[in-house]
Amino acid sequence: MIREISPADRAEELAAVLPVARAVLGEQMPGFPALAASTLRLWCLPDFHGGVRVFGAFRDADARVADGVAIAEWTDDANEDLLAASVWVAPTGRGRGLGSALFAEVLAVRAELDRPRVVVNGASTVPVDALVTAHGGRGVELVTRSVLDLAGVSRARLTATAAATEQNSGYRLARWTDHCPDELADSFCVAMAAMADAPQGELVYEHAAHDRERLRGRERLSVRAGVARHVLAAVTATGEVAGFTIFASTPDGPESLDIWDTGVARGHRGHGLGIRLKAAQTLWMLDGFPAARWVQTFNNADNAHMLGINRSLGYRAAEEWTWYEFETVATPPG
Repeated sequence: MIREISPADRAEELAAVLPVARAVLGEQMPGFPALAASTLRLWCLPDFHGGVRVFGAFRDADARVADGVAIAEWTDDANEDLLAASVWVAPTGRGRGLGSALFAEVLAVRAELDRPRVVVNGASTVPVDALVTAHGGRGVELVTRSVLDLAGVSRARLTATAAATEQNSGYRLARWTDHCPDELADSFCVAMAAMADAPQGELVYEHAAHDRERLRGRERLSVRAGVARHVLAAVTATGEVAGFTIFASTPDGPESLDIWDTGVARGHRGHGLGIRLKAAQTLWMLDGFPAARWVQTFNNADNAHMLGINRSLGYRAAEEWTWYEFETVATPPG
């Protein structure tokens, strides 16, 4: 049976779908630490000016652990034709049509919201291309997940890379957790527009403009989920944020860290800020998170510049992920 659930608000429902998410992501990202419950809770919370609906597949009305889960999310002030979804079925629940039933719920949300495009993703470690193509999906973006083993990095090399050079000595590094200082908030919002310049293949995706209200809303959302948001920024002498890198940590998953976004504003590119920020970020991870062993980050496969920075810092390619788009889908995939 399929029923709508609220894992972000109900601890028993979060516990019911966490094993599914861990099992599927464990297949997709073999060898990486298990998904933290607080991270899944964040995924089930509505983003600023958006919404989320979650559906669980259960063997019967008395089942306390789900066999599958679907998460459908959307934003109201950008990408008004798009619904993003994740559909996961545990290995023990496969072969019973649960993927089809869960995706049917996603399509019902799509119809209700009148959003012609649905996007889902899959990792190269679990072949899905034939299945997706058979049901009208097409690959629109290829993304590389890169992993860093913190036990193997050279602190001396990181320290040298994080040091100011002649090109970027006019920038100081500032950092904060959860709450951006008020004096940097507006400039930080402007700098985050740099993410719109990153390659995204054939995926048509609009990056909503950031402002202080959106920033504070997302900060509160992370705190509510129990996910700490750590930001390192390059700041000019006049207080302008020129570049930034963001990573997340969770108390219930201390062995791994996730890099969310890294960007340098257009007017400040070409000064080596990207690699300086990423090296300084890694030193912060080493000093501030002694239990952490692994770091992961996702980049478009065509983003040669950022992939090159990551490789120079010791990141290795793990697997590739494909974003698949379905337009006005009538038949669910799987």
